[in-house]
Amino acid sequence: MVRVALPLLAGLLAASSSWAQSQPLPAGVSSYAPATEPRPPSWEARVGGAVANPGGRESGLLNFSGEVLTPRVFTLNDRIAATFVPRFNLGSSINLNGTRYAYAGATWTVDLTKTVFVEASLGAALNDGKTGPIIPENRLNVGCNAGTREAAALGVRLSDRWSLVATLEHFSAAGCSDTDKPRGPANVGARLGYTF
Repeated sequence: MVRVALPLLAGLLAASSSWAQSQPLPAGVSSYAPATEPRPPSWEARVGGAVANPGGRESGLLNFSGEVLTPRVFTLNDRIAATFVPRFNLGSSINLNGTRYAYAGATWTVDLTKTVFVEASLGAALNDGKTGPIIPENRLNVGCNAGTREAAALGVRLSDRWSLVATLEHFSAAGCSDTDKPRGPANVGARLGYTF
């Protein structure tokens, strides 16, 4: 049975291939169709909101945030290798009643599917938080006004231009002060992104 089915299948494939090649193409259609690849990240602007420091001082305060991301410094054809090429970012987190900060750094993006991606960010940051021996009871003791910003994000591409990104970010002041247990703010929120 297999000896008969395999030659029959091979003959059908060969016949259908030669039949398809002999058919004329519709007017205006080229026989060359390039593979469609998702376009590499370009300049992107993101704006959104977040809840400040859940479960601690400054908890529940509303943050407004904005960020600009550059294109990757260079592009690679290999999807896995391309994840190691960062995009640079510049942004800020504005809290009217709590700690505010601005940051600059790098963001690495990993595409899980064509629409879902994850990101990791690391950079330097400056804040206007409370430091010194006397800290109001409702404010964080950040220890010092310079540190690092770390972030993790899960994003969904809504179209080729728009994306929605859920973000967890933290301002770290570890090791920058002798004060007892300095703690930078952590924000949980979402941003809407637009790619130019």
